[in-house]
Amino acid sequence: MTPIPPTPAHAAPAQHPHGSAFAATFETLRETGRQVHSRPHRSMTPLKVTPFLLIQAIVLPAALCALLVWGRRDLFDFWRDVILFWSQELEIPLRRALIDGRMGSDRMALTAGASDRPLPGIVGMGVSAAMVVALLWASLRMRNASLPLKYPMRIIGVVQAFALGYFWFIPQHFPYTISRHSEELMFIGYVMMVATPVMLGAGYYILNESLLSKVGNTLAILAFFALLIPHQVMAQAFLMHHLSVLYMPVLYICFGAVFDALVFVALYSWAMSDVSPNAMR
Repeated sequence: MTPIPPTPAHAAPAQHPHGSAFAATFETLRETGRQVHSRPHRSMTPLKVTPFLLIQAIVLPAALCALLVWGRRDLFDFWRDVILFWSQELEIPLRRALIDGRMGSDRMALTAGASDRPLPGIVGMGVSAAMVVALLWASLRMRNASLPLKYPMRIIGVVQAFALGYFWFIPQHFPYTISRHSEELMFIGYVMMVATPVMLGAGYYILNESLLSKVGNTLAILAFFALLIPHQVMAQAFLMHHLSVLYMPVLYICFGAVFDALVFVALYSWAMSDVSPNAMR
């Protein structure tokens, strides 16, 4: 029998071809990484706030907020005019009246008379209950890419379920009307507009961007809110007039202040997307 020669101790073990290909690819990526100089995210970059930027962050919000407070009555009148225009086109009996103790320093408010609080019937509550069940059932079956919608759907379903319970037992004690809901939505939108320059002062005006760009983007955001809010109010009034005030809680909680805040986040992201790479320096 022919003896097998011993393997040298220093001999390298045979390498699998797949391992060789992986090692070669990894080495190529590592070499490419050495040649690429990536800029860290702006949240990790030290921010240098100069005295001029600090003055902008203080003066701009103060001036814009003062302008909004000064023009409050005209802004509310504009919103009510837009709402009344669409209410006539959509045959919703809203009108403007002088009411004490309501929103606005001029004591003007919207009202809809006897049809200002349409209560739900048995059929409407049954349809709403079926929608809640369908919404919660669909949220349980969400997977992968649709998973982010799971929790908003559950929140909407739970809020509407509580509203169903309230209107099933004590519907006559519901204190809100469509016109009061509309006035409070306008007030919430106005507060969001006043808060917009303050929030931009903390996270946008301190950046090293041109003053014209900051003022222009801020006015664009405020103009967007000024046009959005009366149409948001009108859309909710339209739904409640043709359905019932059964949907007022979910509209107020999920599509009132929360919706306005999400819109601000989207508009803030739009303004920040135009920031130059040198804005943090």
